[in-house]
Parts: sequence; structure tokens; C-alpha cells
Amino acid sequence: MRTKAFLPVLVAAVALCAPLLAGAGQTSAADTGTITCRVLEAHAGARPAVVAIVFLQAEKADQPRLGSLLREHSGEEAEVQIGAQTLDQISVFRLKSCFGRGLLLLPANAPPLRDGATFILKFSQAGDKN
Repeated sequence: MRTKAFLPVLVAAVALCAPLLAGAGQTSAADTGTITCRVLEAHAGARPAVVAIVFLQAEKADQPRLGSLLREHSGEEAEVQIGAQTLDQISVFRLKSCFGRGLLLLPANAPPLRDGATFILKFSQAGDKN
């Protein structure tokens, strides 16, 4: 009889603790400064040979986090993953006049990014800054 009374309590405890245990020891994307972004506009220039990308977060729920990352890292270099190719030392800026938007300056020979395309942006952690 005691087992029957204890079982609902045990099930409730496991249900409450499972999300906490599932994330134990994992590093989230927020901790690493990594976020998936979406291209709003892409413009190529011949002189200087550069591609300017205006972007925002790919998922609406990431809007506050991207805003925070852009405020913290504007003017710094970041890593950009476009498909299977990773580019490092890419300049990233926060567009102050466009809430929640960023600007990437890519070399002209970077993989093409068209309006609506997604890419992964990774900022260095604070301890990794030069």
C-alpha cells in the first residue's frame, strides 16, 4: 500500500527535475555567443571589394539575445559560418538606427548570401578578446 502512495510523488519529482538534469553539463548557444541569423539585405561593392549584409536573428525568440550580443560586441570581429564554410575575423556592427539589426562586412570572395538566407554568427567569449 505504501508503494502506491509513493509512486505519484516519485513521478512528480522526476517530472520536475528532468529538465534540470537534461541540461546539466551542457553549454547553451547563449553561453558561447553563437546565434543563427537571417539576411535582410545583401549588397556587393567593387571598391572596396566587400559584401555588406544587414541581418537579424533567425528565430524571433532570439531577438533580445542578439540585441545584447550586438551591443556588447559591435565593432569587433566574429566568426561566420555560411553552409559548410567558416569565415573568421569578420567585422560585425550594431546598427543603432535599426533596432535589433546588425551589419556584417564580408570579403567579396565570401560564399554568396542572398536575402532570406541564414548563417551562424559566433562572437568570441569575453575572455578570448585580444
